[in-house]
Amino acid sequence: MSAPYNSGACVRPCFGSPFPRAMIHKFSLIEKILLSNDIIPHPFADASSSVGLGFALGSAVKLKIADQLTMDLKDVGAIARAANVSEVGAELILDCLDALGYVRRQGRQYAFTKRGHKDLSPDSPRNFRHFILFCNYLYKGYLELDVTIRAGKRVHSSMLEEMTDHEWELFSRAMIDISRTNVKEVAGKVPVPKSATRMLDLGGSHGLYSIELCKRHPQLKATVVDLPPVKKYTDECVAANQAGAKVSFLAADFMKDELPAGNDLILAFNIIHGLNPAENEALAQKVHKALKPGGLYVILDQIKGIGGGSQLSKATTSYMALNLLHQAGGKTYAKAEVDAFTKKAGFSSTTLKKLNAPGFGVIVCTK
Repeated sequence: MSAPYNSGACVRPCFGSPFPRAMIHKFSLIEKILLSNDIIPHPFADASSSVGLGFALGSAVKLKIADQLTMDLKDVGAIARAANVSEVGAELILDCLDALGYVRRQGRQYAFTKRGHKDLSPDSPRNFRHFILFCNYLYKGYLELDVTIRAGKRVHSSMLEEMTDHEWELFSRAMIDISRTNVKEVAGKVPVPKSATRMLDLGGSHGLYSIELCKRHPQLKATVVDLPPVKKYTDECVAANQAGAKVSFLAADFMKDELPAGNDLILAFNIIHGLNPAENEALAQKVHKALKPGGLYVILDQIKGIGGGSQLSKATTSYMALNLLHQAGGKTYAKAEVDAFTKKAGFSSTTLKKLNAPGFGVIVCTK
């Protein structure tokens, strides 16, 4: 299962945040000058403060410190008591959230900013709490990163094989958090033919992309093909969107099992990064076989080089490539690499469409 900034789930997941570290946006003019001229050493942030701030964000949610906050100021002592943590610990975590722009401080009182309420409050319908908790879980595995780098591959089993039911829930709900941010943008990039009636969503997990596409194209019906542990999350999202007549679930491993034939579109969102080149070639061949003539294979993923000179885009794809190798044995691909394995499978043309999220794009392959 998979997910980055955009996410479905796949047999081999994209683990973790698409952005490599805690994001600090506001700098004074002097700080900008000093940073741009390397007078302030960048490792201060890259190897120290940003790492700690990321963990502080995880602790704020995990220890329910964030749960005690509202838009109104509240004393740190009351926050600590309600969360059952020490006052000194609560204050330190809240100061970190202040630095990141999630809370505001006045004396010894704290309150959410608009961003903090949207992203961290349990009362916010679009919060990122599960995503933050899943990242917090993942980062513990980085203690063994050196082993992966020396070997050039993940030396243990895939994290999917090690995940508990609780971790599956964190993962699945994290993918829902992410997908809600761009489901409409992504759906607008998928050129669904007017005649299309059948679509497969490989590793689609929650099914939110299928649900949105079926809303936009009433003639279309979709089948989410994914592993059994995520079916309950598909069912939950389908029910919440009253899409039961349009979106169904097929419990299967799309790399091992045959795909249903006669499809107009097949989605592979955040899938290819979890596969090696040979596996991607094999998947492209299976997809080609399962599509009608003129059918579309639609890939969404981190695409190397898509951002040109953008440092944020480079950071996103480079970090995700490292993360994928370490967590699942995967990698990120350039469009030329995607063109190579899809052309070999028989696809006649490919078109790349950029997404707003840095480093991400949609590649439409035509049979």
